[in-house]
Amino acid sequence: MLARSVNYRTETGYADMNLTSIEISFIPNESFGVTTEDELLDESVELYRDDETESGSLDPDSVAGSLLIALQRSRLLTFDGEQLLFKRFNYLKFRANAIQVSLNRKRPAKTKLAELARLMREATAVRDQLAEANLRLVASIAGKLAISREEFDEFFAEGNGILLYAIDKFDYGRGYRFSTYVTHAVQRHLYRLIDRRKKRAKREFAREPDLMMNEVAADAAPDAIAENEVRAAAAAVIARIDQTLDERESFIIRGRFGLDGTGTSKTYTHLGKQLGLSKERVRQLFQRATEKLREVARPFESTLALQ
Repeated sequence: MLARSVNYRTETGYADMNLTSIEISFIPNESFGVTTEDELLDESVELYRDDETESGSLDPDSVAGSLLIALQRSRLLTFDGEQLLFKRFNYLKFRANAIQVSLNRKRPAKTKLAELARLMREATAVRDQLAEANLRLVASIAGKLAISREEFDEFFAEGNGILLYAIDKFDYGRGYRFSTYVTHAVQRHLYRLIDRRKKRAKREFAREPDLMMNEVAADAAPDAIAENEVRAAAAAVIARIDQTLDERESFIIRGRFGLDGTGTSKTYTHLGKQLGLSKERVRQLFQRATEKLREVARPFESTLALQ
């Protein structure tokens, strides 16, 4: 059930904003005309999937640890929970828009302004809830495309901006999962960002051929070698999962971190059912496997270190 008591963020700034002139856009739905806010609050829906968020004993400062912990940070919404939140988000803005249209722009009633501000604050709170539930997805996309921690941070920030924009534009009434919609949007934006950087580098190279040739000889080659070394080291660690771990440990590590081809982190309970083991036994095997992998990664520490 969507809780009635919600701690809304105070930094949204609606109290200081001219609510009579801001654009309040929303995705319309035919049910809004016959729906009340109380009905949306009372609708009984399981919002979140029953996923465990424990990230194990990986070092959060390591290459793998920082990314995997980010992937597991947010709770995932059920389909019904997602639908309810998007319905509530757009309904609140639908109500706010109706009040805004009815305002006397020169002398707006204080009661209407207060209600308008409340609706916009609550809409923003729901929007934040939707965004937080999709942080894992954005982190996953950023992690696949970034080649350094700095680039991951940048891509993650860019992806979050696209995530918020996608929440505003998503038409939940079509019955599709939001994850599909936002994945395409974030990937498209990051691919364009990478492509622009490549084109800019080519233009700079063409404008200053002599200088660039010197830089290639002095700096670019070592940078390229370093990048290749990082990729090779990371690939070597991942490739040795099956060599280092036994069959059960490998299955648990790959499933836990979405390295089984699904890209989705599995819970200890889920993995236990597949292996016929208890949740606690799976957790113990996971801890043992991560210790083994830490030893495998030790020779590559200097190469994989995040500066």
